Amino acid sequence: MSKVVKLSSVMEREEKLKEIYEGLEEIKDQLTALIDEYEEEETHTGKADELIEALDALEDASETIEDVLED
Repeated sequence: MSKVVKLSSVMEREEKLKEIYEGLEEIKDQLTALIDEYEEEETHTGKADELIEALDALEDASETIEDVLED
């Protein structure tokens, strides 16, 4: 019986990871659109550059979660 619980627990964790991954993808899309808006302005005062760094970090996190899900 404990094996069933463990399998169920693993599946729940994987489902949570999938939800987090999907959420990160959505946030990345929204952030990309916002960066585009800042870049269209002539006086964005470096905000786009800072947001690009945040986007890079989100991409790294997303790739790591994807790797874990593939294992």
